[in-house]
Amino acid sequence: MEYSMDKASVDALLEWAQSYSFPKELRLSDSEFIFDVPRFVQSNVSEINIHYPDTFFEPCIVRLYRLREVIENKE
Repeated sequence: MEYSMDKASVDALLEWAQSYSFPKELRLSDSEFIFDVPRFVQSNVSEINIHYPDTFFEPCIVRLYRLREVIENKE
């Protein structure tokens, strides 16, 4: 899936990540289990805040997009 990497979209994603109340643990996929979701989010948010728009760090953005998709599909 393609994710939007423009500034407005990334800012909206960061706002969501910083305001959402995350569960402690979450299965992201069959092979991915996050055992400390708040730490996972904080780590990725920090990387994005420091390095955006460096394309080398786009995986941090993609991880947050994927997390949001899983959480929104469970609600």
